[in-house]
Amino acid sequence: MVHNDKVLEDVNALLDYNAVKDYLFMTVINAEEHKNDLATMPHTIIGDLAIVYKIMIQTTNDRFCSARVTNQLMDQYGIDVNKLHNDALISSPNMMKPEIFPLETMLIGIPKDIALEEKEHQLVVLTNEHKTDGAATMFYAGILNDLAEKLEHDLYIIPSSTDECIALCDSPSLN
Repeated sequence: MVHNDKVLEDVNALLDYNAVKDYLFMTVINAEEHKNDLATMPHTIIGDLAIVYKIMIQTTNDRFCSARVTNQLMDQYGIDVNKLHNDALISSPNMMKPEIFPLETMLIGIPKDIALEEKEHQLVVLTNEHKTDGAATMFYAGILNDLAEKLEHDLYIIPSSTDECIALCDSPSLN
C-alpha cells in the first residue's frame, strides 16, 4: 500500500508558494509532442524531454491527486522556473519515493531483494512507489550515480515511458 503522510490539506493553499513548495514533484513528457501544452506551464528542457511540475494534493491507498503548476500559478507565486525546479528536486523524492528493481521483477515477479543480489543485471527499472510519472526519478539527485556504483557499471538510460525508465548496464557483452 502506498500512502504519503505529507499531502496538501487545503486546496486554497495552492495559491501560496510557501505552502506548496514541499509538495512539488517532477514529471517528464516528450517536449515535441507536448509543445502546445508547454506554452501554458513552466518546464525545463533536457534533450527531447520536458520536466513539468505538479503539486501533490491528496493520496489514498490506490491513487493520488495532483495539480499541474501553470504559468498563472507561477505569476501568483512570483518565482522563476529555476527556483521551482530546484525546490522540486528537493521535494520530489519525498512526494514520489524512488523505486529501483531489475526488469525481471517487473516482468516475471522475481522478488526484488533476491534479483538485486546479482551484479550482472543488464536492465534495471527506475520508477516511483506509485508506478506513475516515474521516469522523472532519473533526475533525482544522486540516484543514477548510486545505481551505477551499486551495479559496478556505467549506465545507459532509456526513457521507456512517462512511468519509468530503464537503466542498461554498460558491459563488455554490449560491445
